[in-house]
Amino acid sequence: MEGNLDYIYNELRETRTELLAYLNHGQKDERILQYIVDELNDIETALEKMEFGEYGKCEISGEYLPYEFLQRIPTARSASELEQIEQYCRKPIYS
Repeated sequence: MEGNLDYIYNELRETRTELLAYLNHGQKDERILQYIVDELNDIETALEKMEFGEYGKCEISGEYLPYEFLQRIPTARSASELEQIEQYCRKPIYS
């Protein structure tokens, strides 16, 4: 899984660079500014966890989150986030 974490690590760093560039040089849309700041904080937390070997652990249970989930949501902190996201991804039974 170490190689897989390298991919996520690089993606997080790239996203952080893009968001910081937007904050420093882009036109700031006040409607999304707080979302960007929150995402940057989540990215920093994920990168710190990687440095200390704690990345991917659920902050509630301490168990590791599925890698497939971390690939999609690399800033995830808990299994409850996974459940919330899966709720929104379900297809309706009938249309």
